[in-house]
Order: sequence, then C-alpha cells, then structure tokens
Amino acid sequence: MSRTGFAFCAMYLSASIAIWTYASSIAGDPKGTFVLMQIPIVFAHAAAWKLGLLPLMASLPNMVVWALLFLPTLAAIYSIGWAVGLFFEALRPRA
Repeated sequence: MSRTGFAFCAMYLSASIAIWTYASSIAGDPKGTFVLMQIPIVFAHAAAWKLGLLPLMASLPNMVVWALLFLPTLAAIYSIGWAVGLFFEALRPRA
C-alpha cells in the first residue's frame, strides 16, 4: 500500500467533493452546474470516447456512468502516486 498513492487519492477526492458541492449549490445555471460536475471525470470521459465506449454507456443512468468513469480515474491517480512514492523512496539514502 502506498501512502503517496493514498495522499494523491485523498487530494483528488476532496477536490472532487468540493467541486461537486459547489456545483450543486449553484442556482439558476443548469449548464454551469453540468460543466462543473464533469471536471473530475473529464480525462476518463475522453478515454472512453476514444475507445468507443460512450454508446454503450448511453442507456445507463448518469450516476452509474459517473461512477464508471470516476473509479478508474481514482485507480490511475493511486498508481501515479505509487510511482512517485517509489521514485522518491529510491532517491532516499540507505543507512
């Protein structure tokens, strides 16, 4: 288990929750709310679009699609944090 990976995930989760909370509190601007809620999953959405998976997701509820895109993004961020932690661990002098 990587502490750096968990730290990266915690930052991503807290930023996503903050964005989602702010987007939910906006009154009178449904387009702005929709755009803000897509920020945490935009990279996974682009990957799904490139892979041709969006037509398969068209019949699913929005929250299911959001979860299907959010969870792999979270796994990718954990992996990046794991790699960063491994890199800095290799730089640490051994006693």
